[in-house]
Amino acid sequence: MKKIQVYLSAIVICAVSWSCKSSTILTATFEGDAVNNPPATDLPGAPSGDVIQYHSAMTPQLKVQNSTLAGSKALHFTNVSIPDVPGHDRWLSFRGIGTDLTKTIWFTLVGQNIGASEDLYIYVSDGHAHVIAMMRIASGGQVALATNIADPFSDVLGNIGSQSHNIIFTVSASTLTYNVTILTPSGPTITAENKTMITNNQLSFNNPAHPELSIQLPEMTNPSHTYAIGTVLISKKKP
Repeated sequence: MKKIQVYLSAIVICAVSWSCKSSTILTATFEGDAVNNPPATDLPGAPSGDVIQYHSAMTPQLKVQNSTLAGSKALHFTNVSIPDVPGHDRWLSFRGIGTDLTKTIWFTLVGQNIGASEDLYIYVSDGHAHVIAMMRIASGGQVALATNIADPFSDVLGNIGSQSHNIIFTVSASTLTYNVTILTPSGPTITAENKTMITNNQLSFNNPAHPELSIQLPEMTNPSHTYAIGTVLISKKKP
């Protein structure tokens, strides 16, 4: 657990310091949300304008719960039955404030896959449908990246099982590459460097961009499958 705690300490320090606030694009910790309720979609504190977005029909799947995953609370994204919402609308998205992509951006996600029986997907984008990275966490814990929009996640990075994890995407639009680091309480740190972005033309990115991290559970119904989200942070300052 020590590796994750070190990074979490850095996130907490960043959240309360002025220098980090000036470079922060999104901060979601759920500490101010009521237990057993969906999260506030307009995220409190600095920066102003960062939001959580999801289809209204997904509300029953989203409840803040007491947790020690990152702070004292976490958002539980649970695959309970909901109306027939198309797959492309079943995304829980953390959308940052407007910014350019000229500098390196770090996307940090602290989470845990609980009772998984289906695959989980994590996408990073400019917030305007231009995808930067696509990750799949399989039900057994295997983590893989897609090399292009049609790739069936052939780039296997390792296996995190059902452990809590800290996933960090380091994105450099100027070189059209990104790195991935995954820390877990036990087992080696998983790293992948200089991966080519899904969007391979700098001019395709929106300006300003709204850097976004999105999570999707499968359409199949398994009410015991929960992805617990402790923290999401998007920043121009390294965590």
